[in-house]
Amino acid sequence: MIQPSDLYLLAPQISLTLLALVVMAVDLFTKKRIVIAATALVGLIVPAAFTIAQVITFNGPQTAFFKMLVVDQYSLFFEIIFLIIAAVIILASYDYIGKYVQADGEFYSLMLLSVVGMMFMASTGELISIYIALELTSFPLYIMAGLIRSDAKSSEAAVKYVLLGAMSSAILLYGFALLYGLTGTTDLQGLAHTFKSFSDGNLMVIVADVLVIAGFGFKISAVPFHMWAPDIYEGAPTPATAFFSVGSKAAGFAALIRVLVYGGLWQVDLVPLVATLSIVAILTMTLGNFVAAVQTNIKRMMAYSSIAQAGYILVGVIGTVGMAYKNPAAAATGTAAVLFFILVYVVTNLGAFSGIIALANLTGGEKIDDFRGLWRRAPLLSVGTALCLLSLAGIPPVAGFFSKVFIFTAAWQLGQPWLVIIALLNSIVSVVYYGRVIKVMFFDEPQKEGRLVTSMSLATSITLASAALLVLTVIVQLVINAANPAAFNLFASLVGR
Repeated sequence: MIQPSDLYLLAPQISLTLLALVVMAVDLFTKKRIVIAATALVGLIVPAAFTIAQVITFNGPQTAFFKMLVVDQYSLFFEIIFLIIAAVIILASYDYIGKYVQADGEFYSLMLLSVVGMMFMASTGELISIYIALELTSFPLYIMAGLIRSDAKSSEAAVKYVLLGAMSSAILLYGFALLYGLTGTTDLQGLAHTFKSFSDGNLMVIVADVLVIAGFGFKISAVPFHMWAPDIYEGAPTPATAFFSVGSKAAGFAALIRVLVYGGLWQVDLVPLVATLSIVAILTMTLGNFVAAVQTNIKRMMAYSSIAQAGYILVGVIGTVGMAYKNPAAAATGTAAVLFFILVYVVTNLGAFSGIIALANLTGGEKIDDFRGLWRRAPLLSVGTALCLLSLAGIPPVAGFFSKVFIFTAAWQLGQPWLVIIALLNSIVSVVYYGRVIKVMFFDEPQKEGRLVTSMSLATSITLASAALLVLTVIVQLVINAANPAAFNLFASLVGR
């Protein structure tokens, strides 16, 4: 029987779903973009208030709906991230949607529904509900990719996204089916408990692990499951691309970490699991960085950049999984570093894409050469975009530098020094292509003269992202301290074993 307390735990998702429906209704009665966007933006206050209230009143992990919903500090951490993503995307997309996409209400409603799915991906403790949350996240994304109906590239991106997304979902479902067949349960804590009695060397568990990694690998655009990212990033509307690059990736990692750690998949055949993740991480970092270095289209460069960033996050995940059995408390510290890295990546990428969207609005171009002399024509836009690119490259003293230091240090201490060395070498390569964009903006001659005026919504999103990066740089330790309890929730059942 459903209790009122269960509905309260589900309040952020319910209110966000209602907001998406309200935005649809408003779109039926008015085509004024400012009214639709304002409804979506202001309406986010309600789910944000519920989430903050749950954070303030948190007194331990809680479950509801037959343990399908898990509300702990880990899920609340990601819910806050997803709400930040939604707010910034609404601001950054306002002018672009009016100019290139004649579907204001559809864009905002689809994005909000996808965020609902992302919230569930971070807060579900059962395999079937994780799969349903994944599909709820994905279906709106497929449509968003093809919203520029007059553009063949946008239609192509949507078709590719649907086909590859369906394939990855099937692979993930096969993996979940194997886990159910092996354990007789779909509950993640039930899986963790059952796996304690398994002996090492179980081939079917290894196959299930590989299928699960492959299924989530598509969402996080990890090699060799990355093939969708460059074409879809280039063809989709730029605000949708920004949303894919942060929302889909953060949700994918949220679910992957919960399944691997909370579900105890590492307890059986740890060595094959770590080896598989290590190969994927090395390929992801290396291919992402080296291919990004030769791109001329800024959106394709950012696509390969996001692939490389997924590789860095996997380094932290590998260290966490590798240490989980020996020292859960230390492994939880490694997971906290991963959570901090994801937060910084989200803020940084949102700022970088806000700059790209602004450039597309002002010039109609998406080539790196279109950034030439941007410093002279749009100083605020240039400084904000450059700050975000420096953070992505991990240049001190920006927050991206500290996020890499934490994640690499944690992986080193958790027994993965050789993987950290490869990651550091890849970070050096990334400086080349991020630096090239900054060089074009600040040192090349502009193609045209005259100032470019950035719209209020885009200027706000870039300013907020830049300010957030600076604040994160100052309060690094505070954020890590806040992430520690969220990470520890995943390992609580393992401590003292």
